[in-house]
Amino acid sequence: MTVDWEIAAGIGPLESLWLLSWLGALLTVPSVLLQRAGRPLAALSWLLALFAIPAAAVLGWWLLGRTHLQRKRRRRRRAAARASASLAEVRSRLEDATGTIACLPASLPPDVVDRVFPPSGGNRVALLPDTAAAHAAWLDMIDRAQRHLHLLFYIWRDDHIGRRIRDRLIDKAAAGVEVRVLYDAIGSIRLPRRFFEPLREAGGQAVPFMPIRLLSPAPTINFRNHRKLLLADGRQACTGGINIGDEYLDWRDIGVRISGPGVNQLQEVFIDDWYFSSGEELADSAYFWMPDGPPAGGDAVCETIASGPDQAINVTRDMVFLAISRCRRRLWIATPYFVPDPALLVALRTAVYRGVDVRLLLPARSDVRVVRRASRVFYDELLTGGVRIYEYPGMSHAKVMLLDEDVTMLGSANLDIRSFRLNFELNSFITDRRLNGELERLFRQWLDVSAPVSLADLQRSGTLARLADSLAHLLSPLL
Repeated sequence: MTVDWEIAAGIGPLESLWLLSWLGALLTVPSVLLQRAGRPLAALSWLLALFAIPAAAVLGWWLLGRTHLQRKRRRRRRAAARASASLAEVRSRLEDATGTIACLPASLPPDVVDRVFPPSGGNRVALLPDTAAAHAAWLDMIDRAQRHLHLLFYIWRDDHIGRRIRDRLIDKAAAGVEVRVLYDAIGSIRLPRRFFEPLREAGGQAVPFMPIRLLSPAPTINFRNHRKLLLADGRQACTGGINIGDEYLDWRDIGVRISGPGVNQLQEVFIDDWYFSSGEELADSAYFWMPDGPPAGGDAVCETIASGPDQAINVTRDMVFLAISRCRRRLWIATPYFVPDPALLVALRTAVYRGVDVRLLLPARSDVRVVRRASRVFYDELLTGGVRIYEYPGMSHAKVMLLDEDVTMLGSANLDIRSFRLNFELNSFITDRRLNGELERLFRQWLDVSAPVSLADLQRSGTLARLADSLAHLLSPLL
């Protein structure tokens, strides 16, 4: 006689699944407490999710929530050490080209210094005020390249501009130019598998950053390379927040084109990411701008900030906080996704108390609706503290900060928890009054067509809208 143990115990299949999910939730608790140490709200949010929806939360934690970068962190540090040794001569020859940036510290702790590059002067920086201007600059740099082209983008679409840039790269590779493309495996997940095969056949290289391996004991779905960068011959670079896709033509976004010694910092970031992803070492002076070449003809000072989840301290978050705390007159910020931590909220409010003109520009319509709703929860506190908030009529994807009248910060990072903790980001502090002035004029154009938000507007919001905002806000600590 056989015994159906589930029937004998009075437990059906659904009850068994429920008990197993609860057991999984219990076993996951120690991992949550260890991984979210120092972040009690995030830990509590995960614990509540584990026991409210155990099956989904357990799966979400082990695929998305947990950090799995110990071995990769060691690989990146080895790559950085090799690059630093090989480039010591290059750096010494560039010492005379460095300047200073008033809003940044002169000395940094050892764990931070390898990702906050020293200020580098003598650069020429051109503003790319929209996506069309960025596309034109990219294509021009590709056409003019004679030795090597390095591209790093979070999103690369199989559309008109995506194919156009790929085909130009194919022509350059066939002509003997070294072409290397690094694209994020998740951000570019819609690319056909053979999209870059013609480039490879022409002699170029294309490598995904952290390809998805669901059966791996340490999946890294949640840790993405969000950087945007194009380098030509080590002499010019384009960076900012624009990805490769036609959709960005309909969005408000910006970038910059940099010529001069500051390009070397961006090249080092690419070399580190490329070695991490491909295993190929490029720490050679042939890939860098050298002082004995033609001068850039500018006086802009550039300082690169590269951050990622492999760091114990996220330098983007710290440098943003420091820059805000050093402002004395003006702090204008545009960001598409705004989910700040408490420290950033305090920094924004106290800047107002010092007499700083603090303005925040956010999109009225976002491609990530849950993030926009989560952002609105912070409006009341900021408006009460004197921060002026504007909503742009459409999708504003620009990521820029105007700091007083001379310093600008722009790049790939948003002012949200994902950029501060989960993504590999790339930002530049640029000291250049001309660039700052051009961005001020552009910013005023955005503000002219944007709607100012008031406390009265928030009070007129319906109960359901406020409830939806609050529910979206509950998700933010889970990141």
